[in-house]
Amino acid sequence: MIAPVMDLILFILLILGVGFAGIGIVGIFIFPDLHSRQFTGIRASLISCGMMTLAGVLFALYSYSTRGGAQYLTFTLHACLFLIVIIMVNHVAAQRILKKAPKMTRKTPPGPAGRGEPGDQPKDG
Repeated sequence: MIAPVMDLILFILLILGVGFAGIGIVGIFIFPDLHSRQFTGIRASLISCGMMTLAGVLFALYSYSTRGGAQYLTFTLHACLFLIVIIMVNHVAAQRILKKAPKMTRKTPPGPAGRGEPGDQPKDG
């Protein structure tokens, strides 16, 4: 009875992982500036890798509990190490990109009229 439930959980995790990978790819293509593209691409790809790795680990642990064998524990260890390496590489790449990217300037709009905020009162000459 547990096998269909495990299959459903693995299917959902894999579909969500592919979905987040697609969101990351679309986000890289549609956002206009580098910072938005970087945020979308890195976050969505990390979530995608995490879900797919979780699906692999769950499959390996389930297979180990039903069939036995050290290869499933080895796969679990390798999958967790893979996820850690992906997170570290994404962090280093993001820091490198941010150092080389031009700084963003934020233009602040003037405050609403009549509120006494700077920028909406006429200057006395």
